[in-house]
Amino acid sequence: MSRFSGFPAHVEKYVGTVRGADSRDTGGRERAYHLVYCDHRSGPYVSVLTSGLREHTAGAPLPQEVLCTVHADQEIHGRHLTAVVAELLTESNSRVGYGALIMNDRLLLPETEIAGALAAPHPYLADEFDVLLDEDGGPVLQLITLLPVTRGESQLVARYGRDALYDRWEQRNVDLTDIRRPSAA
Repeated sequence: MSRFSGFPAHVEKYVGTVRGADSRDTGGRERAYHLVYCDHRSGPYVSVLTSGLREHTAGAPLPQEVLCTVHADQEIHGRHLTAVVAELLTESNSRVGYGALIMNDRLLLPETEIAGALAAPHPYLADEFDVLLDEDGGPVLQLITLLPVTRGESQLVARYGRDALYDRWEQRNVDLTDIRRPSAA
């Protein structure tokens, strides 16, 4: 039995129903992971997560998968953000840690102010979601949530640290699942 065999049940326990997945084949090119779609029980949200990235996150204390949770009608944007970051990680054979900014030099998602992501624990799910445990209770997989950020928000993090951005989001009651939200910077 694989040490990751509990991954699907873990996702369904904390996120919701696994609706389906994209194949690794992306029009003639084999991707290093699947993109999995989960519908939340708590409302009209979808999480798009990788499955297979864990085989390519060199140097991480734990193998990793990444995900992005968005409003259900913004699924295509969550898919794009997750895929862009996953491709960056597989191509560079690297990992991402909490607090890391992954930014693009221009807007990443059309019709939005989003230019990248902040790697973080999931802001709306239980803390237990962020790490998959094996049968003996040992950690085997880390789940990194990609919080969409604007260029201004990334500059705020660069100047004052990520806590300044978290404080701003909290003060303004920002919905971090809304890709079309205005910048909080």
